[in-house]
Amino acid sequence: MPLIEVDLVRTFVAICETGSFSKAAQQVARTPSAVSLQMKKLEAILGRELFVREGRSVGLSGDGEAFLGYARRLMQLNEEAVSRFRAPAMEGRVAFGAPDDIGYIAIPQILKRFASTHPHVEVDVKLKSSDELRRLCDTGALDLAVLCCSDYGKRDVRIVHTENLVWIGLKHGQAVSKNPLPLALATRGCAWRASALAALDAAHIGYRIAYSSEHSQGQIAAVLADLAIAPLPESHVSASLRQLGEADGMPPLRQYEVALMKRKGCGKIADALAEHVTESFADLRPSLSLALA
Repeated sequence: MPLIEVDLVRTFVAICETGSFSKAAQQVARTPSAVSLQMKKLEAILGRELFVREGRSVGLSGDGEAFLGYARRLMQLNEEAVSRFRAPAMEGRVAFGAPDDIGYIAIPQILKRFASTHPHVEVDVKLKSSDELRRLCDTGALDLAVLCCSDYGKRDVRIVHTENLVWIGLKHGQAVSKNPLPLALATRGCAWRASALAALDAAHIGYRIAYSSEHSQGQIAAVLADLAIAPLPESHVSASLRQLGEADGMPPLRQYEVALMKRKGCGKIADALAEHVTESFADLRPSLSLALA
């Protein structure tokens, strides 16, 4: 079997991420003609056409979409292998926090990647509300945390993920037709809660808070019982639930952000973990929309 050079895979991923051969050429420091030759070579190795070209735009063929998953895994494995042997050995402990709502999706990937490059570092993980995580970072109890907040104040944060916030109800359910509208919300301080209530108030829609929960699974339980509807990330729409929209009389909700916050002077171990957090969210982005489907 022929072997695929890492440079070909890197260029292929760059094209997928930028949506163009010319932009990918700038990213991988090659000429556009060299990038085209690389992709012809890759297609020859695989014996499949990976791209659909329409005028100046380029898209992935069915085979290209299938290969993208392999390409990301090859890049990740290459990065882990190099980091494992070239990164300076680190020992110690790092305290990391995440909201429970997104932690159970993202944290396994983050911890797996970090353990592969820093096997001797102990990671203390805390799952709490974003407000509590922000407070723990401020006081130094956490080295870094991912947060879902509507206001970060003057804190230095890095946005690592964005996703649509949507209204969710039971498929064929009746809760959305009730007046006042029954809601299942997160507890106070949650950005999803604030966004939902602001949208309902602006649309002059009457509502009552029927259920409150610190975790999204509590909200989903109320929705599955058809006792309420809930504002949740689009990735939480499963087969038994449906997204509610304008046809249901619901106002649109804005996107929400996941931000990475580090305490000042947290050190090299936390810096290394922060890079893994950013890269893990980038890798998870295509699958987050299918996480609970």
